[in-house]
Amino acid sequence: MSQKFAAVKGMNDLLPPQIETWQFLERTARELFGTWGYSEVRTPILEDTGLFVRSVGEVTDIVSKEMYTFTDKGDRSVTMRPENTAPAVRAYIEHGFAQQPVTRWYYLGPMFRYERMKTGRYRQFYQLGAEAYGSQDASQDVENIALAWHFLKAVGVQHVTLHLNSLGDAADRPKYLEALKAHFAPHLATFSDAAKDTFERNTMRLLDTKEEALKPLIESAPRVGDFLGEAAAKHFDEVKALLTTLGIPFVIDPKLVRGLDYYTRTTFEFIYEPPGGDNALGTAGTVCGGGRYDNLVKELGGPEKPAVGFAMGLDRLVLLLESLGKRPERRPLLFLATMDGELKAHAVKLVTELRTQGLFVDFDPRGGKIKRQVERASTLKARYFGVYGEQEHQSRTLKLKAMDLPDGDPNKEVQVGLDTLADWLRAR
Repeated sequence: MSQKFAAVKGMNDLLPPQIETWQFLERTARELFGTWGYSEVRTPILEDTGLFVRSVGEVTDIVSKEMYTFTDKGDRSVTMRPENTAPAVRAYIEHGFAQQPVTRWYYLGPMFRYERMKTGRYRQFYQLGAEAYGSQDASQDVENIALAWHFLKAVGVQHVTLHLNSLGDAADRPKYLEALKAHFAPHLATFSDAAKDTFERNTMRLLDTKEEALKPLIESAPRVGDFLGEAAAKHFDEVKALLTTLGIPFVIDPKLVRGLDYYTRTTFEFIYEPPGGDNALGTAGTVCGGGRYDNLVKELGGPEKPAVGFAMGLDRLVLLLESLGKRPERRPLLFLATMDGELKAHAVKLVTELRTQGLFVDFDPRGGKIKRQVERASTLKARYFGVYGEQEHQSRTLKLKAMDLPDGDPNKEVQVGLDTLADWLRAR
């Protein structure tokens, strides 16, 4: 008895023609990130559960509610990675890269969180991220931010605003947390159970809550920037000054704490804010987020190594680019119609030779009436159409039609010799 299957909810198939946009983003990332000195790393999808509990923080929604965690056949608790900074740090330590003075990595791949789905957010989602280890200097923060900025520009995303904040150093936290607790404590009786739990376990995370009832209290809460120590304040001033020098505009966002526990000092987000407010990403316009995490390498068993990084969701970027009409088209340069019999073999040979020279040439292996093959070429949006028949085989020339030009245009048809066809197409 046959059974019809469908993809698991929140796990999407990526199909043509949309996959062209994904490939465009990935290709642009590899070219740009490589130019900036970042090398690609690929970590396993499955990691020891303790890696995420220790790095992301038990009190976070990711660990307490969203992780895909299970016991494998070796009776080990494993988790499908919900983010890739912790796995990258684990690999950085495990394979001895922590002995190098400076290391720059980037990654592309799927992550998994069982969260409530909304615009551009799925349970299997894809991230592009970059991590730089070894320098605490403000120039490393700014290089990382500038890389994200230029990538967004390179793929055609305009109207993004850089939101910036500093969380200070670990030594700065006690006084700030004391002030934050004093601010929220008188209202604790009105909190939800989840908010009460966050208050007790990690008060600063209340600033990141999505509960509407807490928004007025969050707006009036003490600002972490008022509690920065001298070193952290100097570092943040240097970050702002260097961003200004590079011509990257920013706004200070005192409520920006990011969603993970390992951040210190610089935190940042790029938020899509189009004129007129017509936002394809819904109410949450964040397209990239990151910051500095100077203590994470040591917390995961490595030496003291400062680090900074960011991640951006590719699902949301694809959605945004398509809403802006920026889907790249992959069109055949030539569609070659074939005849039956021995002529078809010659046509397929020609197509294969052109393809091996890096030219996108297509044909319909079913053959059939020329009219049908013209329709197929039109569907594929081929730029030129030709028929490989007896006359073409004998004369060693093809009559090509420019599919984009109207009938009657003097450039609609052109004769091209088979020996020069590859060069002619390449010039187009």
